[in-house]
Amino acid sequence: MTAPNAAPRHAKGQAGRAGQRLLAWCSVALLTLGAVGFVFAHMARNPEASTGGFITGDALTQADNPHPSLKDARLDVATPEGQLIRAYQHLARGEEGAAFATVESLVRAHPDFSLAQLLYADLLQARAGAPTPLMAASDASLSAEEARSVAQLRAEARLRLAALVERPPQNALPREFASLSPAIKHAIAVDTSRARLYVFENSASGPKLLRDLYVSIGKLGTGKQVEGDMRTPLGIYHVGLRRDDAVDRYGAAALPLNYPNEYDRQVGRSGSNIWIHGNSDGRFSRGPLASDGCVVLAFEDMQALARLVEPRETPVLIQEHLHWIKHGVPDVAALDGGFERAYQRWERARLTQDAQTVATFYEPGLERGSDSEAERLARNLERMNRHEWPVRSLQRISALPWTEKQKVVIVTYLEADEKEGHAKLKRQYWREHDGRWTIMFDGLVG
Repeated sequence: MTAPNAAPRHAKGQAGRAGQRLLAWCSVALLTLGAVGFVFAHMARNPEASTGGFITGDALTQADNPHPSLKDARLDVATPEGQLIRAYQHLARGEEGAAFATVESLVRAHPDFSLAQLLYADLLQARAGAPTPLMAASDASLSAEEARSVAQLRAEARLRLAALVERPPQNALPREFASLSPAIKHAIAVDTSRARLYVFENSASGPKLLRDLYVSIGKLGTGKQVEGDMRTPLGIYHVGLRRDDAVDRYGAAALPLNYPNEYDRQVGRSGSNIWIHGNSDGRFSRGPLASDGCVVLAFEDMQALARLVEPRETPVLIQEHLHWIKHGVPDVAALDGGFERAYQRWERARLTQDAQTVATFYEPGLERGSDSEAERLARNLERMNRHEWPVRSLQRISALPWTEKQKVVIVTYLEADEKEGHAKLKRQYWREHDGRWTIMFDGLVG
């Protein structure tokens, strides 16, 4: 006789098999994700256990950077990435059927999404009760090419899914974007260590994070120095005119960056054709190190980004680790005081046509720039002496600090003179040496 509170033997067997199947599926997730599976499992039990590894300013605390567990994180399921993570989310909740249906629908819509195909194959094997490919195969059994492919998939999974639970601090922005004026509508920041591109929408209240996207960078990482070194540059750049004529090569759309910028040239860097662009073959899945030096997005992501940003004005910050600060904290966000004083003196002198003072800010022997090239600068200073080069207004719309071997500030401004009806968009590169700030480039933005 069966005890009143005991389950029938066949029910126990079914429950046991269901539990084994769920355990197998969870094991699949862990094996597919590698270290990330452990991170998710750990954070599901201890949501406060990690700070996310983001570099933050003194004004930010752990309370500004809460981390959801995998089960509770909010997803953008309109994207293939969001749908993939939703499948893992279902698994974490024990929703086996929903997980299978989600990934099955995803691979039908995006058959070239390798990471989704890998999970789908693993789930099919687990449902059939057979060992999964990753369970059955040891690293020693893989060819060198197969091992590289698996390593790339694991790296891609780790970075895509870590972005879900390691979010930027709330109400924060990269330190370099603290001095954007509302005239700059959008700004882009790339954290190469996370293979993540962050899009900010700017307004009178300051930049706010709009969305973030998975990206690939150069095959040999960052720190570009010369043409063909397969590295992505680090620095502050600006988006050029959209190149729809390059769709066949770059896919969806392409936005050139002004690499090498004037600071890069000063320190001897070279190269060309560093762009933000889509996949030429339309594939969604890519390893984090997969380009020749460009920043590469999925087809749909690149289409949306290209429609959003303004050419010539939109700044692009590329760093190995972004440094986040709380929006509106002046003691953290302020530019170097020495630069601010120097810029204000230059601005006053330019508005009053004080040629003698203006001349002290330009480095000698400059070779580039519509206004700062040495011979043209000399002619313009003569015009200023005769009060023949008046300026009606100067409007600074961004000042972006960059520190490498020395402190640099990249200024974009609008110059309106007395004769022309429209203002000219211009850019300066300032640098500090022994406590003194000088201009190494000042010219029209092409």
